[in-house]
Amino acid sequence: MRNHINPESNIYLDGSSTTPTRIEVIERICEVEKLFWGNPSSIHYHGLMAAENLERSRRSISKELGTLVEDVIFTSGSTESNHLGIIGSTNKLKPGRIILSSVEHPSVKSAANKLVQQGWELELCSVDKYGLVDMDLLLSLLQPPTKIVSIIWGQSEIGTIQPIHEIGKLCQDRGIIFHTDATQILSQEIFDWSKLPVDLLSLSAHKFQGPKGVGLLLKRSTIDANFKSLQGGGGQENSFRSGTEPVSLIAGMALAIQLLDKPMLGNDSSNMSSYMNVNSKTKKLRNALRNIEHIKFTGHPDRRLGNHISMLVGSTKNLPLLGRSLVRELSNNGISASSGTACNSLKGSVGDTLQSIMVEREWRQSGLRFSLGPWITDNDIELIPKILTDTIELLS
Repeated sequence: MRNHINPESNIYLDGSSTTPTRIEVIERICEVEKLFWGNPSSIHYHGLMAAENLERSRRSISKELGTLVEDVIFTSGSTESNHLGIIGSTNKLKPGRIILSSVEHPSVKSAANKLVQQGWELELCSVDKYGLVDMDLLLSLLQPPTKIVSIIWGQSEIGTIQPIHEIGKLCQDRGIIFHTDATQILSQEIFDWSKLPVDLLSLSAHKFQGPKGVGLLLKRSTIDANFKSLQGGGGQENSFRSGTEPVSLIAGMALAIQLLDKPMLGNDSSNMSSYMNVNSKTKKLRNALRNIEHIKFTGHPDRRLGNHISMLVGSTKNLPLLGRSLVRELSNNGISASSGTACNSLKGSVGDTLQSIMVEREWRQSGLRFSLGPWITDNDIELIPKILTDTIELLS
């Protein structure tokens, strides 16, 4: 096994946490910082040049995702987008009920709890053993006093993809606001906003090889009457989100979206698109991991993120291994992976997701997640099962 290797030769399997920024994106950010550094709210030359670049990025994103230009609100990332979408869209409504799935990201649960403090009722919709929302239960809850529903599109810990189109249509037919946290989706597929029955959608650039610190909220103009900014200030982003826009980061995010289906420079892949290539390698790795008797896959076997493999890992004696110990030892031997969401990993806490899919208590800390990207090579795929097997034996 490799010990304490050079980080540059590390096999990176934590794309659901963050992704390496593409070289083209870094170059664009530097270019914009050099040429368009003015405040886009200023009316002099430098400000107008920055404002023009900002709106060029907005139009580019709008074109790529099939939105209206005015649908795009720039934020600092998905956590802010989730809060702005959920709380901002209900700020002018009388308290009612908000529905979440039991496998939402902590930022969505946090936003919902703020509504609870304002007099709202919170209902968690359970999921099955694969992490899919109980549609019969959800349907029974889509009646007064329900006013907003937030369901994650692609679950970061177990990879399950929810039937967002079906859920959105049910909400749309009943006049219920529907938000989805799509943080994990854009690295897997370019959706068409014009065809989505969704009112609010959150994204974060660093999940699809853009820069950290920037994201966006897509918002239908049909809910503008209910919408209110979460903070006062200069009234940027059409008064929906105040604060000076980071023009260079937004330009980097816009380019990252343009490049989503393009192979990376220097990658050893064929002419297949990034999506097809990553999905193919993920399936190949998943099949290879099936030969390791000490793991059990989690999440839905088919309806899942195409770059995502999640599992419970046991010792050679079939006792649960601590996920954090696996991550540390894998890191010592050339693999960067995760034991769950990055938000919970640092704190060493166990999320609600494995409990929600009815994993036995003693196994809830044994989760391990591999999330791939276009930087993964065929040689990496060959090495990973051997390193994981050796790690299991070492920790047993």
